[in-house]
Amino acid sequence: MRLIILLAALLIVGLLIYRQVSTSSPYEIEDPVKTSIGNAPQVPVKPQDVQQFGQDMNKYLNDAAAEKLKQIDQKTQ
Repeated sequence: MRLIILLAALLIVGLLIYRQVSTSSPYEIEDPVKTSIGNAPQVPVKPQDVQQFGQDMNKYLNDAAAEKLKQIDQKTQ
């Protein structure tokens, strides 16, 4: 009797593991490199360009955050 219970438990655990491994993700996975690299500011090579780069990077990050928020709002409504 114990052997049958042990085999049934192993079968259930095996089935759960198989289902966990074989199911695909229901969520769409985005590649952050592909979605945001296109219009990112270029890293400066001259010291005098660093301040302008900081301003450009702040604007880029704020624009990207606003765009992401807009996408989230569209997908949740």
